Amino acid sequence: MSIQERKFSVIERIMHLGESDLQRIESVLREDAELDAALDKSINQVATGKVKPHEEVRKKYEKWL
Repeated sequence: MSIQERKFSVIERIMHLGESDLQRIESVLREDAELDAALDKSINQVATGKVKPHEEVRKKYEKWL
């Protein structure tokens, strides 16, 4: 099955979903977008040096470990 056929198959299935199933799909897509944004932010922080070494963080929170 080609990628286009797979896309159409998914679209057909979505067109027949009920409200609750559609809400679940929207929730998954929203969470995925939020995760992408968080990962992009983290990658940017690493690239700009706005991170601390693991050992430094561990020393700071040692009393809770």
